[in-house]
Amino acid sequence: MNATDYRAHCAASSPTADIPMPSGAVFTLRRPPLEVWMAAGKVPQSLLRRIAAAGDGNGKLDMAESLDVMQFLGEAMRAACVSPRLSPDAHPDDPEVLNPAELAPEDFEFLALWIARGCPGVPVATKGGGVETDDLAKFRASGQGT
Repeated sequence: MNATDYRAHCAASSPTADIPMPSGAVFTLRRPPLEVWMAAGKVPQSLLRRIAAAGDGNGKLDMAESLDVMQFLGEAMRAACVSPRLSPDAHPDDPEVLNPAELAPEDFEFLALWIARGCPGVPVATKGGGVETDDLAKFRASGQGT
């Protein structure tokens, strides 16, 4: 299997869901591979520090760190959007790809928060198939599996 085949295989096996946007549009979304990105060092350190400091109220970012987080968020949004796809290089006549700047502000905000909330509505891939995030939360809260 070459890299192109592997990418296609991963994309085809990644669970997706049709998620309604505040504007009324319906996007097909998948979970961005945040765990893989963390392991690969793609998540800005400033974001990880902010997450770690969230409990003590010391999670403020300077301008450069904020820009890093916004770039990361853009990458996460591009990874999440299956249809329509997002690309900063999208041609205005392309029916399949939107430039992120074309998103309605409420849809942009929704996507950002949707990713931050753990991509509700898109099943989490497991060996036994897809599991909804609500079911995972209930499982964790029950203390089973520990």
